[in-house]
Parts: sequence; structure tokens; C-alpha cells
Amino acid sequence: MAEDSKPGKRPVKRVFIDADTGKQIKEQTVITDAEDVATRVEVKNVQAEGEVGSKRTVAIVLWVAALIFEILAVMSLMQSSPLYGKLPLFEPLVWMIVFLVLDLICVIIAGQLWKKANHIDPPSEKNAAEFFIKSQLGAILSIIAFLPFVIIALTDKNADKRTKIIAVAVALVAMLIGGGTSADFNPVSSEYLEAMQQNAIELGDGTVYWTEYGTVYHLNPNCHHIINSSTVYSGDAAAAYERGLARPCKDCARADGSETIKAMAEAGTVTEGDGGAEAAEGEAAAEEPQDDAA
Repeated sequence: MAEDSKPGKRPVKRVFIDADTGKQIKEQTVITDAEDVATRVEVKNVQAEGEVGSKRTVAIVLWVAALIFEILAVMSLMQSSPLYGKLPLFEPLVWMIVFLVLDLICVIIAGQLWKKANHIDPPSEKNAAEFFIKSQLGAILSIIAFLPFVIIALTDKNADKRTKIIAVAVALVAMLIGGGTSADFNPVSSEYLEAMQQNAIELGDGTVYWTEYGTVYHLNPNCHHIINSSTVYSGDAAAAYERGLARPCKDCARADGSETIKAMAEAGTVTEGDGGAEAAEGEAAAEEPQDDAA
């Protein structure tokens, strides 16, 4: 690909980092054979299956632990439970708060692991209900981990008013924190990720590039939005998506011709027309504000 640097600018010493290994590479790897790139992506997907499985397994174990802590919190709240007042060191109200905090910790970690697994192996959108459940399972289970406790606390006739207020307040705050951190506000389907990978293979060389705080990925390592970045990460489209980058730089796409824009629009990664193009360009420009200032 031809360089897109601006004339008169002082060259910046750039470091390229392989996104898969985290190690510095002397120069960006360029693979022009689409079949070789497709094979490499397929091999990586197979290798990722074990990682995805372990993340989801740990997440499920943590969700089970969260439900156990919720039950313990209920038993520390209800005077009729066999556990009430039997635990040493603290009074029942303190133990209730401790169990709710442990419940929240499990929920947050499980939610993050589930989201990371979905960013490597996203669910299919063929079944809308299944796609929603798999994408937002962390948020759903965050509600389950606290809402029953809130209901029990509100309906417990033996608990005093002060205990009820504290119990409900702590549980509601924990539920909001757990749900907010576990929800995926920008879920992507397996079909979308496949289209991203296919676009990178067909419209570039299979390798995409991004910066630490970028909001889009680039098909050209010498795109003027990142030409002055000292550190550039490289990998395939799946690696970019795993880091939250689901849309290509509009300028990189435009450089390859109108067919590139058209193909990406069909895949839903870029919107054709001035409005969508300007939005993508604005986000890309935000990556390196020093370019305009220089």
C-alpha cells in the first residue's frame, strides 16, 4: 500500500506490535494471498475455542458462587434461618453486607469473562431471542443475583426497618453496578464478525491496524490518521473486534475505491452517504488529534 503521510512532516519512529503475541515486530507483516489469510484466520479461530471455553466455564462457576452468596445473605437477613446469629466475629447485618459484596465481586468478574468470550466467539443473530440472551447473559444473571434478595428483604416481616433499608439499598446498588459492568452495550454477531474478517481479506491484505485509544481500525498502516502514532498494533479483524473496534476507518476504505465502501456498507460496517462517511471520518480523526495540530 502506498504511504499516505503528509509532506513536510517530521517522520516519527514507529513501533509495530503483534496483537496476538504482544511482542514488537520489526515491520508490519503483509500477506497478499487471500487464501493464506483465510487459512490463518481459521487456524486462529480453532485455537481460540479452548480459551473461549475456559472463560465461559469460569464465568458459570462464578455465577453459581454468586447465587450461593446471595442465599447466605438471605440467611443472614432472616431471623428464622438456621444461620442467623450463628456466624462469629460480626453481627448478622454485617455478614449480610459481606455476602452481598462477595456476590457482586463474583458477578463482575463473571460478566467480564463472558463478554471477553463473546468478543472472541460471538453468538449468531439468526435467533433473536437466543442472541439477546447470550449477549446479555451477564446482565441477566446480575439481576438474578440480587433481585430475589431485594424481594425477600422487602417482604420479611421480622426484619426491622433499619435493616430493611440497609439491605435493600446495598442490594440495589450492587445490582446496578453488576448489571452495568456485565451488560454488552454494543454486541456483535458471529455473522458480523465473519463479514469483518472477509472484508479485511478481500479489501486489504488481511491485516488491520489500530492505535491504543483508536475508535476504528485501519486497512493501511500508513493512513494519515495513524502515520504519526509511535505505537501501532496489528492483527486480523477478529483481534481488532476483541478490543472493541468493529468499524474500519472510512479513509482507508475509500482509498481502495468505491467497491470497498459498497462492500462494507452491505456488511453493515460503514454507512454509505455523506452522513455515515463523515461520522466514521470524525471518529478516525479523533484518534490522532496531534496530526491536525502539527
